[in-house]
Amino acid sequence: MSDQPENPIDHGFKEGDKVWVEDGEGRRHPGIFVGDNEASGWFGGGPSAYVAHPEGHQAEVVSVFRITPREE
Repeated sequence: MSDQPENPIDHGFKEGDKVWVEDGEGRRHPGIFVGDNEASGWFGGGPSAYVAHPEGHQAEVVSVFRITPREE
């Protein structure tokens, strides 16, 4: 059995990238991409990643489909 996911998503983000994270109401919040959540497939979920929210002094695991690049 391989340690690699069957169909990894190539989202193009790398550690430290500035991103927008969309919440459940469609609002965007600034964040910093930390890395992929490599355990996301273990529980039947889709691809996800860790994102830090510097303004809120917190981090969360979010679907990679809720993350978009942030230009500044």
